[in-house]
Amino acid sequence: MTCTIIIMFQLLFIIVMFQIGHAFVPQHHNHHHHSTTKTQHHAFLHKRQQRITQQQMTKEEEDEWRAFRAKLVQNGLPTTTDDADDDTADKVQSNPSTTTAATKQSKENNSRYAYNSTPLVEVGTILLSIPTTDLCQALEQHYWHRSVVLVTKVAGDTKHGDAETVPEEQLAQGSNRGRWSYRGLLLNRFTDLEFDYATGEEDGVNDDDDCPFLEKGDSWKIQRGGDLLGLDSGEDGSTEFTCLYHGSSSSSSSSADDSHLKSVATKLVGDLYMLSLNDAQHLCKHYSSKYKPTDFLTFGGFCSWRPSQLEYEMGEERGEWMALSVDDVSIWEELQLLYNNAQSMKQLPNVQTSHGLLESGTTMWRIFLSMVNVTEEKATERLPSKQLDFYDLMLTVWAEENLSTGTNDDDDDDTTFYLKDSSKGIQPGTLLRGSRYVSNDSLLFDCEFIKSTVLVLEETEEVSVGILLNHPMGAGVECLEEKDPLPLRYGGPIEVPEWRHGSLFEDGDDDDDEDDDDEMYEGFLDYQSGASSDSIMYAEVELELDDDYDDDDDEDSPFIWLHRDAALGSRGPSKGGGTQLGSSDIWIIPENDAISALKSGFLCQEDTMVFSGVCIWEKGDDLGQVGGGLREQVDVMKSFEIVNPMDDDHDVMELVWDILSEKQDVLVKETFDDNIKATMEAWSVCMMDKVTSQAAVENDGKLIAREGLSDAALRAWLGANLLGDPLGTYVEVRNDQRQELSEQ
Repeated sequence: MTCTIIIMFQLLFIIVMFQIGHAFVPQHHNHHHHSTTKTQHHAFLHKRQQRITQQQMTKEEEDEWRAFRAKLVQNGLPTTTDDADDDTADKVQSNPSTTTAATKQSKENNSRYAYNSTPLVEVGTILLSIPTTDLCQALEQHYWHRSVVLVTKVAGDTKHGDAETVPEEQLAQGSNRGRWSYRGLLLNRFTDLEFDYATGEEDGVNDDDDCPFLEKGDSWKIQRGGDLLGLDSGEDGSTEFTCLYHGSSSSSSSSADDSHLKSVATKLVGDLYMLSLNDAQHLCKHYSSKYKPTDFLTFGGFCSWRPSQLEYEMGEERGEWMALSVDDVSIWEELQLLYNNAQSMKQLPNVQTSHGLLESGTTMWRIFLSMVNVTEEKATERLPSKQLDFYDLMLTVWAEENLSTGTNDDDDDDTTFYLKDSSKGIQPGTLLRGSRYVSNDSLLFDCEFIKSTVLVLEETEEVSVGILLNHPMGAGVECLEEKDPLPLRYGGPIEVPEWRHGSLFEDGDDDDDEDDDDEMYEGFLDYQSGASSDSIMYAEVELELDDDYDDDDDEDSPFIWLHRDAALGSRGPSKGGGTQLGSSDIWIIPENDAISALKSGFLCQEDTMVFSGVCIWEKGDDLGQVGGGLREQVDVMKSFEIVNPMDDDHDVMELVWDILSEKQDVLVKETFDDNIKATMEAWSVCMMDKVTSQAAVENDGKLIAREGLSDAALRAWLGANLLGDPLGTYVEVRNDQRQELSEQ
């Protein structure tokens, strides 16, 4: 007997996530024909650029060349890049080849300039992110949305890049891993973080072993410069701190030059320099009459692009970045304005501070757009307005967690005394549902658990193991010829054999070379096609059943099989009935026993579910407030609620199973919406724990608003990760889902 696993060719593609370190395939742009005059100007500029790059240009000559280029653009002449990507430029400005003088152009100072240089990127270039329909921008690395980046380093050979110096665990998987072609600093993610040596207090900054020149009373304001070696790199001192300095920013009125600074700094553009925090502190200590901490802007971390990645992201197909050539004074003025705004917000409540810092950063993004006569409406026109609202709200959530330290007593150990202990209610067979109010942490990192139903499989002293019930994948299991395939369901990020063999928690497993992609809640699916039902191609893999069947075969199966047939379950595991999960009416059954029961008619397909992957919550004395596991999720983080097994004499698990098995199907574009509706319906029939419910619904208006955002985040996650269509899935924030759900 055989059972055919039908897997869509979606699995052959790797989902492209919008994040630092992911590689992209370089694109070849279609060049457009230009007039003779434009071609002649291009030839002249191209030859001049070749000449000056073949020489060892001084920084002064480079500044003169940039100013010369700017004047040509401001007078209506094309740049060397005009014929390279006119269509890309058209996406964000109506007349790219004749950009007029920047709005910040000073008639008194001819050194001011700003123009769209896309796709030319060099040290000192400003990169502006342009929103696209790629949902990854709202789900991963949210800080890229409406971001401003200053390019600080360019590899000598951008095609092949230079060797990466970032620890391997911080690098994403993909081609060209370990190489970089461009590096930069995020300019508009200012925070209220600072290190004050006078008090020894630090917020978000590693200890002063990295800061040997700090003096009493020094206060260094720290901004987020990027995710690589950034402020979230841990407490091991691995954050890389970089300072920016402008020649006009000296605290002293002395006319002495900046020779000491220039000897340790790298010139970016004009009088704008980059140096390490250690060097900046050294200058402040030994040349205190000239340099003060307030003369420098300090950034923790940086961002980078792999070979061909930035070119692809700027190219015609994606159009995610606009490159600007801007003079140093304009850049520094915008940084100073943002810095001053950040200082004025320090006395505001935590959330207001985060929102104010974010809005100031977004204003910087708008100002740079205006410098090249691009309106916000033009820059965001590819994105439906309500989907843009979703992106903006997700960025706001990120800002609340990352731009302001505030005062948070959530980790106060004294609160443990008042926590409810739900550990006795968390056993195999327990049904959980995602909490109605979704926290910032869940929105940013655990969208798959929004409106989820989770069945507990195992509860030990080391781990809690559960399985997501409500997420069909784009694959099916064909067990009976006369029946439609069973949808293969996403059970969680941990592969089933790893859980069964206990390889995730083996003692003495110090293999640092293994990927960490199977960490808690990290997705492992490789989808990208977003196929429709009438265009799907299938690959067939057959599982053979024979007389030589060995129990070890099930241990290696990538799937988990569950059934709810009480008659079959009563046979017990030795006679092919499976193992009952606690006191529930659900059995976990070996794959071969399930297939045999289905083929023989002892088990109905409607009473069977198949899953790929599990969820694991590790336990330990040093994890969380109550030692991790699902109890931490229920009692401390309030991410889940324990479902009462009975509701008005109805078995809730039976109701959930009926809804999911009858109303969900193999995931394709045509079934996407119906599958989500079934998820919401199954979640709504679960009776949540009454104590948790009262705590969760303190402010109904706030709850409804958050529910609209969280439902949109769930749809985005499913579209990007399971449907594999991050570019074509429409998402909007609605606050009427609750009413629709109650009317079902």
